[in-house]
Amino acid sequence: MAAIAALAAWLLSSGGGGGEDRPDYPYDVQTFEDLGRDHLAPDQTYEMYNSEPPTTGPHSPAPAPWGVSDTTLAREVPVHNMEHGGVVIWYNCAAGDLDEAACRELRDGLADITVAKGAEGKQVLMLPYADMDVLIALTAWSKLDTLDEFDAERVALFIDAFDRLFNPENF
Repeated sequence: MAAIAALAAWLLSSGGGGGEDRPDYPYDVQTFEDLGRDHLAPDQTYEMYNSEPPTTGPHSPAPAPWGVSDTTLAREVPVHNMEHGGVVIWYNCAAGDLDEAACRELRDGLADITVAKGAEGKQVLMLPYADMDVLIALTAWSKLDTLDEFDAERVALFIDAFDRLFNPENF
């Protein structure tokens, strides 16, 4: 019995117990109720997500390729990436009232981090997303952190802390 208690304490302190906030991420994150992992029919949408952008719930049958996407995807697609243990970086230049040059600079900065973390073996997807009122949202399964300005260190720390924290299919 003591061994089970010790294992449980270690899992909680290491962040490996199935989705707890990670002690090695020094910023507050929002944690949302898990809405399940059901796969939708192709092109089916889901309107009952409990966060914007979504962090958990029914999702498309196929994830997006990891890396940088310049295309807006249906929000059901990146949710599947999170089910595979990945981190999704969403950005909305309009929420930050950025002009074209500033938006390109933000996009390039986020892309640099996405590519670098991908090269380290992290599962990261970055994409534009107009349906949020913040400049940047960092998501992993049931986790959300939002930023009103670009902070490269914070983005990198989120990826390091939450990549594959939730990974029920062992990707």
